[in-house]
Amino acid sequence: MNCKHKKKIQIRFGDIDIIGHVNNGVQLSYLDLGRLDYFEQVYGQTINWNDAALIVAHLDIDFLAPILLKDQIEVHTHIHKIGTKSVSMTQTIVDRITGDIKTQTTQVMVAFSQKLGQSIEVPETLKIRIREFEDVTVG
Repeated sequence: MNCKHKKKIQIRFGDIDIIGHVNNGVQLSYLDLGRLDYFEQVYGQTINWNDAALIVAHLDIDFLAPILLKDQIEVHTHIHKIGTKSVSMTQTIVDRITGDIKTQTTQVMVAFSQKLGQSIEVPETLKIRIREFEDVTVG
């Protein structure tokens, strides 16, 4: 996958479990960092998520290889589909030196209004910016 968004991740000692691997739960926080950075880069500013948020509604994750303390990793994030009320995203955690994929995910994120307490349509401005950033027609 040719991915335009990459977020370097610093592995901390506290991320490591008893057998020397980055804990699976910690890897979810790495994905969160990549996702937040993606949207801030695409949107061009910090997003006020109180107005309209994209929340993870579905996540499939495959842990393909262990991540170790000294590994140099980054999260690759790509939106491949925009629906009326949702977007579909892939994220991978990749070893920056070898290019090996350590973890891969597919996700569906739903647009949600905190004020209304319900799902809403993906804001048109965000759709436009995603399409421009990805440099393809996703939809």
